[in-house]
Amino acid sequence: MSIKKIYYEHDASTFTSIGVEYEKYLHQSQSKYQKIEVLKTKIYGNILYLDGCFMLSEKNQDYYHDECINLVPETCKSILIIGGGDYGIAAKLIKRKNVKNITIVEIDPKVVEVSKMYFPNNFKQNKNEMKRIKLIQEDGMYFIKNNGTRFDCIIIDSTDPVGAARILFSKTFLSKCYYSLSSNGIIIQQSGSPIKDMKKIIKPLVEKYSKLKFKNIQLSSFPMPIYPTGTWSFIKAKRA
Repeated sequence: MSIKKIYYEHDASTFTSIGVEYEKYLHQSQSKYQKIEVLKTKIYGNILYLDGCFMLSEKNQDYYHDECINLVPETCKSILIIGGGDYGIAAKLIKRKNVKNITIVEIDPKVVEVSKMYFPNNFKQNKNEMKRIKLIQEDGMYFIKNNGTRFDCIIIDSTDPVGAARILFSKTFLSKCYYSLSSNGIIIQQSGSPIKDMKKIIKPLVEKYSKLKFKNIQLSSFPMPIYPTGTWSFIKAKRA
């Protein structure tokens, strides 16, 4: 009998682990910011982990991306994505006729490099679509602080508030996002699990959004089978 290879992601807050059976370990590297791993699996295709946390897969990944994209109004023409160096969200949004340009600000160039190698379908845009996507390899806080452009929608597609991503959940950063939005512009932020992160991430974010005068603040939860607790969320709000 062959021994099954299983990769476990452990969640310390819930004392639980989620295991994914894999066929081959494809990649491991340590960038300036995080540990990057890619596994080959039968059901999910290639899977990307950052610092031991599941990020995306080739198959059965649409729960996260589709939920985010469904929250973006069809009228949005100019979109900023903070994070998102795997191009998973950008690859789908750029298909919309109304979207004129997407700017991706990714702090870790290694994420883009590895994603191009192991998730190539996210980078198969035609020439017209490629012209409309701009990649900036820069810290999100630095970019938003020095930004002189207004966007119809800002998507914060980051990891949880740990390490370099912590600043992306701060009131200072969200304030800069507010003033980088056009009138009635939309902000969408991944906000963890509504089951385990309500007190730690979601409620503090909602409070910050409210104090910054965002309006129509709403929490959208959706199934995410191989994320901790199997349920994840986005917060969406509008610039007043």
